[in-house]
Order: sequence, then C-alpha cells, then structure tokens
Amino acid sequence: MFAATAATICSGAMAERTKYSAYLLGSALLIAITYPVFGSWVWNAGGWLAKLGFIDFAGSTVVHSVGAWCALSGVIILGPRLGRFSRKNNTVNEISGHNLTMVGLGGFILWFGWVGFNAGSTLAANSDIAGIALNTHLAASAGALGATLTFILLRQQVLMTGVVNGSLAGLVSITAGCASMSGGWAILTGLMGGVICVTSGKWLLRLKIDDVVGAIPVHGFAGAWGTLAAGMFLQGDMFNLQQISIQLLGIAVAFIWAFGTSYCIYTLIDKTMGLRSSSVHEQRGLDFTEHAEIAFPEFQVNVTYLKES
Repeated sequence: MFAATAATICSGAMAERTKYSAYLLGSALLIAITYPVFGSWVWNAGGWLAKLGFIDFAGSTVVHSVGAWCALSGVIILGPRLGRFSRKNNTVNEISGHNLTMVGLGGFILWFGWVGFNAGSTLAANSDIAGIALNTHLAASAGALGATLTFILLRQQVLMTGVVNGSLAGLVSITAGCASMSGGWAILTGLMGGVICVTSGKWLLRLKIDDVVGAIPVHGFAGAWGTLAAGMFLQGDMFNLQQISIQLLGIAVAFIWAFGTSYCIYTLIDKTMGLRSSSVHEQRGLDFTEHAEIAFPEFQVNVTYLKES
C-alpha cells in the first residue's frame, strides 16, 4: 500500500491529460525501481541512510516526498491542462473540481486511514500506538488550521479544498516523526505543514506548473518539512545539528533520486508511446475517450451522442 500511495500521488497531479496506458506503465516502473530503492536505503537495517540514523518512521519522505517528486517530473513533461494559464494577461484560470462533497469525504477517508498508516507502522500491538494516533490527529487538525490562517493572512477567501489539503499536509508532515515527538511539537509540525501547503501551491502556479489536486505541495513540500521536523523535534535530543544535517541529506537524496529516475522514465514513455492525450481527447474528457464511459452525461450529450432528427 505504501508503494501504491507513491504511485497514486502522481495520478492526482497528472490528471485530466495523461494517457491511461502511459500512466499504468509509469506507475509500474516507479513502483519497481524508484520507490523500493530509496525505501531500502531508509527502512532496510543495512541501508546507508538507516545506518546514519535518518528518521522517517512512516514515510514522510520515503512514501510521500518520493511520490511528489515523481509527480513533479511528470507534470513538467506533460505541461499544463488546456486553458489553465492565460498567455494574454499572464493569469491563472481556475478549473474547479466537480463535487465539493466528494472532496470533503475523500479528505475524511484519508484522515481516518492515516491512523492505520502511522500507527500500523509500529509493527507491534503495544502502548506506543496511542501516542502515534494522538500525534496524527493533532497534526491533521493543526494543518487545517494552518491553511485557514494562511488564507486569512493573505486576505484571500478560505477555500474548502485548501483547508482539506491543509489537513492532509498536516498528516504528511507528522508521518516521519509521529513516534518520536511530543504532542505540542506535533501540533507545530502540522500547523507549519498547512502553511507550507498553501504557500508552495501558489509558488508552483507562478512557475506555471499545473498540479491538479495540489499533490506536490501536500506530499512533497510538507513531506520534506515533516522529515526535517522529525529531526528537529526529536524527543530527548531536540535541535541536534548532527541529526538535522542527516535529515537534510535524506531529503536532498530523495529529491535527486526520485525526480531524476522518474524524469527519465516519463521522458522515455513520452518519446515512445506518448505521455499526454490529444487535445481533442482532453476536451471531451478522458472518461469517454480512454474508457468509453461518461461520468457526467448531462454535460456531454452533444459531444458523445447524435441528436435525433
């Protein structure tokens, strides 16, 4: 499931213009090459980062940042969706999701599942699970608050989608240190995760990088922050510069490895079978052109069916 999570992060960022076959092949290669190699460096007892003392209890970097850096390479090669950025006046055009209720439900399901994600990484039924679960909930709540406060400080409307992503950023942030920091520091970690999620998302838009669901800010930038926080706020040995330097090394290596290998993989796919769907397919919707089904027939009747004379 951890390997699958790394791959599905790419699907969210690269949505609405990626060929289904290309996505499947890319996912298979990322799960076979990119994820397990870096994971072995951290979670295998003989891994070189593990020997250095790199802390990543449940995968802020191993799972989430790795997936996000792969997604970053994918969206750079793909380019933005049609109409996402206006060339005339250099503005960003919002392409909203179709159902905010489903966004909220999805956020809830992820939050609920994250308790198993983090607590299950204990690999034993003992009392440590309680503290891990508590830190997970505290950080998620703080992440939502951090995103809300950021919108307010920027004098912008508080978006539900942004707050949901903020809670997920809080969850990603605490994933590395959920078993090794106290509750107060877990709150700070999650709070900063929410702030980083909103601000880094806006930075990517300035760079004209089109991440459909905000996966790179949530999983990449918040994951890197959470991994650093795990070293900074290590209970019993806080602000140890040696531990912080090890965390920074792991974060940098994760970016170089994941972005580098995935860029090669997606470039190879793009040059052979093609990574991006045609403009016509993108406009009609990939549900119809790739899967011969219609998600929203009330909006697509004139496109997909011939009217009766």
